[in-house]
Amino acid sequence: MKVPRIINIAVLALAGLATVLASQATATSPTTEAPIDAILARAHRQAGISPTKTCDDATYLRRISLDLLGRLPTVGELARLEASNDRPAALDRMLQSDEFSRYWSQLWTTILIGRGETRQVDRESLRRWLQTQLEQEKPLDQIAFDLISAEGVTTLDGHVNFLVGNREDPVTPVSRIFLGVQLDCARCHDHPFDRWTQDDYTAMRRFFQTISVREVSGGIRVDDTGAKSGAGEDGPRFLTGSRPRTAAWRRELALMTVRCQPFARAMGNRVWQLLIGRGMVDPVDGLSQAHPPSVPELHQALADQLLRNGFDLRDLIRTIAASEAYARTAPTADATDPAEVIELFAARAPRPLLPEQLIASYATVMNRDLPSPQRLNTMAVEFMGRSEAETGATDPLALQRTSQGLLQELAAETSPPSGDVDSIFRSTLSRRPDAWERQRFADVPGSDLLYVLLHANEFVFSH
Repeated sequence: MKVPRIINIAVLALAGLATVLASQATATSPTTEAPIDAILARAHRQAGISPTKTCDDATYLRRISLDLLGRLPTVGELARLEASNDRPAALDRMLQSDEFSRYWSQLWTTILIGRGETRQVDRESLRRWLQTQLEQEKPLDQIAFDLISAEGVTTLDGHVNFLVGNREDPVTPVSRIFLGVQLDCARCHDHPFDRWTQDDYTAMRRFFQTISVREVSGGIRVDDTGAKSGAGEDGPRFLTGSRPRTAAWRRELALMTVRCQPFARAMGNRVWQLLIGRGMVDPVDGLSQAHPPSVPELHQALADQLLRNGFDLRDLIRTIAASEAYARTAPTADATDPAEVIELFAARAPRPLLPEQLIASYATVMNRDLPSPQRLNTMAVEFMGRSEAETGATDPLALQRTSQGLLQELAAETSPPSGDVDSIFRSTLSRRPDAWERQRFADVPGSDLLYVLLHANEFVFSH
């Protein structure tokens, strides 16, 4: 059950009195959707390209299961869709499942602080906090506000771990994740290809200079000592050029961030990238003059939907996953420019499964309980290597290693499967074998067939 959307943001006034800005919207079924396919159809006509066909039900179920739950669909889930031929129902079941909140909290934790663990950051506390927000269907702008303005103890107040994990340079992740722009270069010099200057970065950094971080018996405590007054010429400055009007600098930054158009565009582009595999802005957090959106109209349409529907994450995911764009097949062999086809989302580019997806899919195939979120992250870090795990922050899709080592390690721990060729194909590739495959593997032992299929590109990639 979706709770009413309530943003309760207290911003201290100059006289020291509390002013509460709150907005409420009664939870209703969404009546408007971003016109994804109409927008892309115009872009395809203008570019003179033809989109690929729509995937079959089994492929679609595999996609939404991996994207929403982080694992392959079970044979039972596959049979249910085959019997009903009802994609929207399958999509809604996944969006309302506990697995969705658990997996997407894992994704967002990786975006916020990476996969690595440090002594002072309680990663699991942050993930549990995010899972609670998703279970309660908190809007994305409320979640972002709470993360940027967080105070408390790492072990008790999970959201404060975002600031502790980025305490050396909080400006960069805030601008990357919540505004979709990179200020990294401006830490040392003016950006060579964009308008951001070193002075912009320095002024943004001052929003966080009132934070106090200290060790306490329960973990790390973050407090905001507050400024003595509003910002003068030496105080913080928003990227728009304006300055905070109260002494609550960081809360004003959080409020300004979630109420601006770039936030809505960044969130729309981020969710699109997580589901499609490529953002309209690519890299996903690199909007600039050098990297404009490939389909500007769609970039704005997703932002408009978020603004209309109260930054409802599930509503946006439902809209994208129900679109023809999401269900496209891979580029055809005769495509004259495959890169343009993918850039304009006329086809779907296969991408390697995340290590979390691989591990959870193995457990699903072998009918085992899924690892706990904390154990799943530990296994993913061990697979990727700690340096790669750290560099994956803000983009969990940025993988550099192959999956073969992990597959071989996990396969050694499995028991030989029972069942015929058809059942093994359905449990691993979410489809039946074709006539050649059925004949070729008829006499192959089940354990050997499983090993082959789990190492096949069709298994380790999302198509």
